[in-house]
Amino acid sequence: MASLIQNIARLAIHTFRRDPQLSPTSYKAHYDQLCDLLARLTPSDLKIDPALLVDRGRFNPNRDGAPVTYMQIYEDLDLTICVFILKRGVRLPLHDHPDMCGLLKVVHGMVSIQSYSFIPENNSEARNGDAGVPTLPNPQELPGHTLARTPTFLHTQVLAATKHPTQTITASQPACQLSPGANNLHEIHSIDGPAAFLDILSPPYGTDERLGFERDCNYYKEVRSPSTGSEEDVNGQPAVFLYRVETPSDFWCDQAEYCGPPIEGERENGV
Repeated sequence: MASLIQNIARLAIHTFRRDPQLSPTSYKAHYDQLCDLLARLTPSDLKIDPALLVDRGRFNPNRDGAPVTYMQIYEDLDLTICVFILKRGVRLPLHDHPDMCGLLKVVHGMVSIQSYSFIPENNSEARNGDAGVPTLPNPQELPGHTLARTPTFLHTQVLAATKHPTQTITASQPACQLSPGANNLHEIHSIDGPAAFLDILSPPYGTDERLGFERDCNYYKEVRSPSTGSEEDVNGQPAVFLYRVETPSDFWCDQAEYCGPPIEGERENGV
C-alpha cells in the first residue's frame, strides 16, 4: 500500500505534467485532491530526522552551520518536490518563481509569509493573463500550455508589485498557493522555533528542457514608490517596487538526505 507522500508525489506528477490534453476540469479536480492530501502531511510521513527540528535557540552560524537545510524528494522535467527546514529566527529571502505554480505546506512549526504579485501593466512588458489574485492556479498559465518564455519584464531591475497582507502559517493550516500571476514572490521567516515545509513547484528552477531556456531564482528588496516615497494603493492593496539584488549574504543552505518512502516517476523519457 502506498504511503501518503508517495500518493502526494504521484498525484503532483499527474497534476502538473505539461500536457495540452489535460483539461481545466481535470486539472482542478487533481489540484483539489492534492491540496486535501497535503493537509494531512506530517514530518513523520517524510521521515525527517528529529535532530533537524530541535530548537537550539536563535540561529548561530558558528554552532548551527547553515540557516536553512534543503532536502530534495523528487524532480523531473515538470516539477520538483522538496523540503526546506528553517532554524529559529532565519528566513528565505524575498525571491520569485518565474512562470511557476506552487504549493507550500508547513509540516512543523510556524512561518510568516510575505507575498507579492507582479503588476505587469506597470512593468516594461505586460504578460498575458489577469493581474489579480486567483484562488486557483490556472493551468493555461503554465509554460507547457502557453509555450511562452519568461516575460521580458522579469529581466528588468525594478518591478512594480502588489504587496499582500502577511500570513502566519502553522502545520494545522492548508497549503499556500502561488501561480504565475499571483503570490509569485515571497519571503518566509521561521517564528518561535525551527520550521519545516514541503514545496511543490512546477516547472522546476534550472534549465527548462521543454522550452529551452534557464529559469533562474531571483532575489529582491522592497523599495518605496520612486514618485511618492511610499506605498501606493492598487485595487485596494498597497503597491511597492521590488529591486533585484544578489543572493543575500545571510542566506545559504546545507543539504539533508531524504530517507522517506521512495518516489518513482511515472513519466516518459525514463524520468
